[in-house]
Amino acid sequence: MATRLYLALALHNHQPVGNFDHVFEQAYRQAYEPMVAALERHPHVRLALHYSGPLHDWLLAHHPDFFGRVRALVARGQVEIMTGAYYEPILAIIPDDDKHDQIVKQTLAVERDFGYRATGYWLAERVWEPHLVRPLAEAGVLYTIVDDTHFKAVGLNEDHLFGYYVSEEQGRVLRIFATAKHLRYTIPWAPVEEVIAWLRSQATEDGPRVAVMGDDGEKFGLWPGTYAHCWEKGWVDDFFSALAREKEWLITIPPGEYIRDFPPLGRVYLPTASYDEMTEWALPPALSAELADLKHRLAVQADDSLSDYYGVTGIPHVVVIDQQGIVRMMKVGSGEANAKAIEGLIAELLKKPAAAP
Repeated sequence: MATRLYLALALHNHQPVGNFDHVFEQAYRQAYEPMVAALERHPHVRLALHYSGPLHDWLLAHHPDFFGRVRALVARGQVEIMTGAYYEPILAIIPDDDKHDQIVKQTLAVERDFGYRATGYWLAERVWEPHLVRPLAEAGVLYTIVDDTHFKAVGLNEDHLFGYYVSEEQGRVLRIFATAKHLRYTIPWAPVEEVIAWLRSQATEDGPRVAVMGDDGEKFGLWPGTYAHCWEKGWVDDFFSALAREKEWLITIPPGEYIRDFPPLGRVYLPTASYDEMTEWALPPALSAELADLKHRLAVQADDSLSDYYGVTGIPHVVVIDQQGIVRMMKVGSGEANAKAIEGLIAELLKKPAAAP
């Protein structure tokens, strides 16, 4: 039997209530529209998309033709639309009635405007609490995606996460995927061939393994430096073309289709969790400072644990942080092109005043 791996991609697109029109427009032109255009050019790439309620409303008012394009992708079975809580709340902290009504509101909007009955749920900030199974299931949700961090908290490791698990609460059932941190940190940052090589290393003859990458759609064009990287230099088209070349063993599949076609890996009860960075940001200030100090003191280790944690996929790995503490660029590898890009950005940033203490 030949080796095989399924790849389930889910892109979450969101702008908050009250954001400026020009920010919505910039996000549309640099990230949302280019991704749909890329999917139109690459019909073999199948994935899930999520548009939050505020973004959905803005698109409907300003780019109604966009819905027809996405609807066409849905109709040909290329794209699955995910639902969510309409206004993108941290689901665990709002009342159950509000949970239900916001999810139903978005599910109905998706069905009306995209022609798809969404059963997958995008969990805002992947903030999970065990009791969420019941309200999600009661709102018609079949599956959601959280981080691999959540699963590691109950003793599972990366090799246990190439599939989905079933969880239950008071007789209600929910299917849960883990998004692979390795893929979140290498797509779209690492060279395409490196991403494909990692995926190939995970392909086996042992059943229908699926690698999941669920992350922000804005990193494909809106995050600093990513428009040039993803679209002008062609990373996304190169990646999608590579997926076509490797289709004999690497099969893209929307998550909802995967759960319809394949059984779960088992049952799981996940603890309260979020992605690694969020668990750090949620700490009291003193503990956050203590953790930061500890991490810096342990920055050199003999194994790959720190490299994996920080998403370092090659050497040199350069991160440029501006005066406001915002990551402006990530570059992996040496070479004149990288050096010029880094030098150019630093020169530009040095012209700006430093942040106030």
